[in-house]
Amino acid sequence: MNNRQKQLLLKHLFDPDTNFNQKIGEFIKFFNAGSPDPNPLSEKWYISNIEWQRYEFLGDRVLNLVAAGYLYHDAPAEQEGVLTKRMGVVSNESLAEIIERRGFDVSRLIPDSIGRQKTYGERVKGGALEAFIGALYEIAGFEGTKKCVLSLLSEDIEHYDPEKNYIGVLQEWCQKRGERLPTYKETCRTGPDHRPHFTVMVSIADGRAFEGSGESLPDARQDAAMSALNNI
Repeated sequence: MNNRQKQLLLKHLFDPDTNFNQKIGEFIKFFNAGSPDPNPLSEKWYISNIEWQRYEFLGDRVLNLVAAGYLYHDAPAEQEGVLTKRMGVVSNESLAEIIERRGFDVSRLIPDSIGRQKTYGERVKGGALEAFIGALYEIAGFEGTKKCVLSLLSEDIEHYDPEKNYIGVLQEWCQKRGERLPTYKETCRTGPDHRPHFTVMVSIADGRAFEGSGESLPDARQDAAMSALNNI
């Protein structure tokens, strides 16, 4: 990608009138143009697993720094412990919920081989956003990446309530007891394709299981975790 292409890409990414799904399309088009992909016009990001995972690693750190800086300046009266809990907004579980709620089509940012890996599960959505951020950092530097991230996530970072992050609270409860982390399993999906309803079961180390439901998988998992917390 030459300097002119980078500037055109950044123009699209920083354009407030361009929605994020359109920005993803421009990102993929420019990135794939410089790849050995036999079809550079592919709608999916052409990238190796290793490179994608390296970008994910980098993007995770950049995103955490952007969110930490935003919270530090947005909440000057908050103590360190409270700020740490509010950083849960950039956990993979929270990112997956934000992505689904806001209709971000990050599937195009996930290589097929990564998407098939069962170890990722729903976390792959958050990983895709992190990989995008990592690649953007290499192109735009920190300040440019910060501008893009905050234009996308500042409201979510500002209004995140850790007390309603039941998945995180349940995970912390298990960790304090030295137990394995809870596991979540989708048990039922009903309703039409355009408006599905999900049921999820969460299991904890002692064998107990609790059910929750919602209009998205993240919502159903949060509901299941809340049910568990109300009964343990």
